[in-house]
Amino acid sequence: MRRSFPLAFPLARSLARRRDRAAWADPRRRLLTLESFAATEEDGGQDLVAAARRVTDPDLRAHVERHAADELRHARMFRDRAREVAAELALSEDAGERPDRPYDLSRGRPGLEQDAHGFFSGGLYDELGEVEYVAMLHVAESRAADLFAHHLDLVRGDDPATAEVFEAILRDEKYHMAYTARFLERWEGEGRAGEVARALRSARSSRAMANWRALGLRSGAGFGKAMLWVAYWVLVTPFALVGRLQQPASGWQAPAERDAGLESQA
Repeated sequence: MRRSFPLAFPLARSLARRRDRAAWADPRRRLLTLESFAATEEDGGQDLVAAARRVTDPDLRAHVERHAADELRHARMFRDRAREVAAELALSEDAGERPDRPYDLSRGRPGLEQDAHGFFSGGLYDELGEVEYVAMLHVAESRAADLFAHHLDLVRGDDPATAEVFEAILRDEKYHMAYTARFLERWEGEGRAGEVARALRSARSSRAMANWRALGLRSGAGFGKAMLWVAYWVLVTPFALVGRLQQPASGWQAPAERDAGLESQA
């Protein structure tokens, strides 16, 4: 069965491609993007190291340990390439100043603790359990393969050194998807098909929710302005017209005329 999940919804995918192409075209942003990928891979590797200590199945533990080593190696590969780009920038006459704010794959969204794979950072082995953790890994690695293929396509022609990094990492992602799929299928064969299905649904829905939240936060300012405009014309304007139609026929009186009328009644 097909367990991979699309990169994102069509609109978000189009926006991401435009944004990421611009990131790789600018040497300074390329450096920051590589550093951000390195940090993401290192975080994932450390989480896998911790998970491997808790796994009781020796076969699964060996795969998780290898997976952790792969993620940490990916972090080193990204950092090595980042150092090369930094050296190229230092030799460039128009290198300019390094941006004050580092580039963050999560776009610096407060309250959205999400990695570049699209998962919330709290998905640890102790919290999820064996089946749900492996299901999360499978969906996350499928997502990572899509993500790295996307970036490989963007840099292939203009940045062969970075393309080599993505090509090497993609070979590891295929292994990660394969071993997690094998364990999920084994558990299905052992009569745990319902548990596996629920775990996959949970992993996919968590990523889908992250995508919706990310898209909403990215477009929140423009969307909010549009909704205020719609609310004004749909809600405020009709009520204002109704209010004017319900005014007394005598109309509005100037303050002096009104005060004179009150005095005559006294």
